[in-house]
Amino acid sequence: MADTRADPDTDADADTDAETDAPPAAGADVRGTLTVSDRVVQKVALSAAARVPGVAVATSSGLLGRDLPRASARTHGTRAQVEVDVALAWPAPAAATAQRVRAAVADAVARYTGVRTDRVDVRVVAVTDPAPVAVERVR
Repeated sequence: MADTRADPDTDADADTDAETDAPPAAGADVRGTLTVSDRVVQKVALSAAARVPGVAVATSSGLLGRDLPRASARTHGTRAQVEVDVALAWPAPAAATAQRVRAAVADAVARYTGVRTDRVDVRVVAVTDPAPVAVERVR
């Protein structure tokens, strides 16, 4: 009867050859760096803030005379500090809406840029009036 077992020396060599043919994995210091600019973090923060229910979006030609929401960001490596100015659509509650903006901005910045926020400051700078109601004038 013939021996049908595989030769352990041959199989081990085949596995070793397959592993050594692959290029060595590069470490973080060899791959390079990624720099995310302040402007990118700012744009992500603006987009996230504008999507929060209760936040009013206004352009400079609109009701408030300036673009809102507005954001600024300062990045330091993989960390950022973000400031966001928002207008609320009446009757949105200020504290709860600001907290949702803070959470949405921190989450979006981390998710889309890989930068963690040390802090997100939210300022409510305006409250928009509800849609004006048509009133008939008495003659």
